[in-house]
Amino acid sequence: MSVKDYIPAAKRKLVYAVFAFLGLALGAVQVGFATAELGTPVWLSVSLAVYTFVAAAVGFTAQGSVDKSEEDYLE
Repeated sequence: MSVKDYIPAAKRKLVYAVFAFLGLALGAVQVGFATAELGTPVWLSVSLAVYTFVAAAVGFTAQGSVDKSEEDYLE
């Protein structure tokens, strides 16, 4: 059994989109603080650390959701 058997495609797509936008927002805030030469706030450092940790699980979920027929396009 794979992830696609448990989570419908439409919900996975939404989760991946939200996750991507969250990463984009966190990265933009980090760049903003760095450009302004301000110290990185603790909440941002913690958020980035947790985000990168969770990214592995999201990536494995995405990889497990690929249909075998879709893999043919990667070759």
